[in-house]
Amino acid sequence: MTKRKRSILLIVIILLLGGCIAFPLFGVRLIYSAAPAARSTPIGVPKDSTPTATAFQPASPTETYIPTAYPTSTPTLTPTPKPTVPRSKYPSGSPPIIEPDRQVNIAILGSDQHANSTSFRTDVIIILTVNKKKNTVSITSFPRDLYVYIPGHSSQRINAAFPRGGFPTFQNTFEYNFGFKPDYYVMVNLWFFERIINELGGIYVNVPYTLCDNKWNGSQHHCINPGQHLLYGKEALWYVRSRQTTSDFDRNRRQQQVLNAVLDRAFALDILGKIPKLYNTYVNSVSTNVPLKTILSLVPTATKLQDRSRIHQYYIDRSAANPWMTPGGAYVLLPKSGQIRQILKQALNSPE
Repeated sequence: MTKRKRSILLIVIILLLGGCIAFPLFGVRLIYSAAPAARSTPIGVPKDSTPTATAFQPASPTETYIPTAYPTSTPTLTPTPKPTVPRSKYPSGSPPIIEPDRQVNIAILGSDQHANSTSFRTDVIIILTVNKKKNTVSITSFPRDLYVYIPGHSSQRINAAFPRGGFPTFQNTFEYNFGFKPDYYVMVNLWFFERIINELGGIYVNVPYTLCDNKWNGSQHHCINPGQHLLYGKEALWYVRSRQTTSDFDRNRRQQQVLNAVLDRAFALDILGKIPKLYNTYVNSVSTNVPLKTILSLVPTATKLQDRSRIHQYYIDRSAANPWMTPGGAYVLLPKSGQIRQILKQALNSPE
């Protein structure tokens, strides 16, 4: 790869994917590949997996998606019988969402895999939608606890889809439950996040509410108070990961907040002057099946993202999911398919 292509590649990653690197991948080293084929380690299917299909039939759609207020901690749940979920009338699951031409959907994934372990789940799932015709970007966060049907397996949390069969199974899960299929994926690790934040000289984050937990350095108490803060790698990583006193909905919002902070910092600094260091960090920390030609095609959109009106943020939040406890005692979220579909139609620029 030439220096020029490397420079363009890094700029696109910083501007389009920069904030998404904030999501934890414990102890696994992943290498970037420009080849279009997905690279994933074969993962055995658990013996207790069953082919029980539980499709989510779209309900009546809402008129307009309006993000809710800043989330609070998840309430305590009482075990209740699972609601009756009608089987889909569509053999392949949800009806497809029509998307415009010249649009790319990239799944940004963060894994909870620990060192010396082969098991993991993708506890961070964000769909980055790049519309190359309108030069806009949509960022849609999915909570890890959404309880969906994983084709070929059973109804489980959505964060189990990738481990069950790699990116193809992840794609099929989204197509079946939500009516669209991500084109590519990017997976990153926590060291990349810390190093890139430090290389940028930290990021400025406007914290809206006091956040405290006992996870600093493993078990120490730590707080961050309202106001603008300059966060370096370690504290920024804690900020996007913390959920002990809040919820996954809250964490999704903080992850997108950090994404915006990284974009701001990248535009404010001489990125070209930092290409050697940043590129070396990138190639050793990212796994993706995005072809180089696709990344190069995103450059025109990347150069226009200083106009923040081109960036649209969406969340699968409390308005689009019902909390429920499984018979085994697991806390999950049952999707409200109609509401989720309305959110996705906006995020995916559907002409419907």
